[in-house]
Amino acid sequence: MVHLEERIPTMLKKRFVLGVALSGVVVISLLLIAAISPQANNGKHCYAMLSPVDPDSNGSSQILESGCYDTFSESIRAATKGRVNLDQSVLPKDVTDSILNQGGTSSLLAPDTLTVIGIDYKDASFGGDSYAWTTSYSGCSDTISFGVSTMPSGWDNVVSSARAFANCNHYYHWENTSYSGANLDCGSSCSSMGVMNNQTSSEQWHQ
Repeated sequence: MVHLEERIPTMLKKRFVLGVALSGVVVISLLLIAAISPQANNGKHCYAMLSPVDPDSNGSSQILESGCYDTFSESIRAATKGRVNLDQSVLPKDVTDSILNQGGTSSLLAPDTLTVIGIDYKDASFGGDSYAWTTSYSGCSDTISFGVSTMPSGWDNVVSSARAFANCNHYYHWENTSYSGANLDCGSSCSSMGVMNNQTSSEQWHQ
C-alpha cells in the first residue's frame, strides 16, 4: 500500500514537469509568431502607400499598404518595391528627389513601382524616426493630390520636420484632423516646424 505522503512528491514532480512543458510551448509559439511577423509595425521607420484624390476636394487618400522597419534603408526599399536600395550609411536627412524617384515623369508608373511623395521626421533637421509616403503615381499634378485626414498610429502630434518630393510643391501640415485648425505649408522642405512642432494631425500634398 502506498502512503499519501509518498504520493505527494510524485504528484508535485508531475505538475512541475507539466508546467515546464507548457512554458516551453508558450516560448516556442512566441518565437514562431515573431519569425512569421517581421513587419509588425513596431519599427522606427515606416511607410504607407496612398491613393490619389481630386485637388479640388478635401478628400482623404486610402492607405493601400503600409509597413515598419528597424532601419531607414529597409523602409525605403519596401516603400519603392525594391527600386531604391540605400546603403546603410545613408541617413534619412541625406535623401533627395533624384535618389528616391530618379526623375520619373510618367503619370502612372509600373504597378510594382512606387514614388515617394513625402517623408515626415520625428526630430528637427530630418532626424530620428521617419514616415515615408508613397504612391503608384509619379507624384502631384494639376489633377492629382494626396491627403491623410488622420495621422498613422504613433504619429499624431509627432512631426518635427518634413520633406516633399515628386512635384508635390505644397506639403500642408494641419493642426487638427480632417485638414482643420492652423496649418504650415512646408513647400518642399521644413527643417523645423516652428509653432507647428509636434502639432500635425493631418496632411495634404498638392502641386
